[in-house]
Amino acid sequence: MINESAILSITRPEARLWTYYKIKALAALVGFPAVLVVLYFRFTTMRYRFDDEGISMSWGIIFHHETVVNYSRIQDIHLRSNVIERWLGLARVEVQTASAGSGAEMTLEGMANPE
Repeated sequence: MINESAILSITRPEARLWTYYKIKALAALVGFPAVLVVLYFRFTTMRYRFDDEGISMSWGIIFHHETVVNYSRIQDIHLRSNVIERWLGLARVEVQTASAGSGAEMTLEGMANPE
């Protein structure tokens, strides 16, 4: 059963996403400090909003990004997680629309219980 109020209350990714970002930055080895700073600002500024019209996601300080997808445009939803994300109990929700690109229009990162 879908708990609509729980979905509408999601405004930020799980705090465990920051742990995942630190591990991801460590994998960059030499670029660790730069990658960590970029991922830190992405994590701290990432916001989600679910409303009656659709889903919106925003992030960024210098280059602010905002993506809005209306529910009527959603064609497909994929749940993805790698080994580390599964270990942390996280998943990415990829929302695809009928746009010209083959990739996801929006990827909601750091979602716990994405079902």
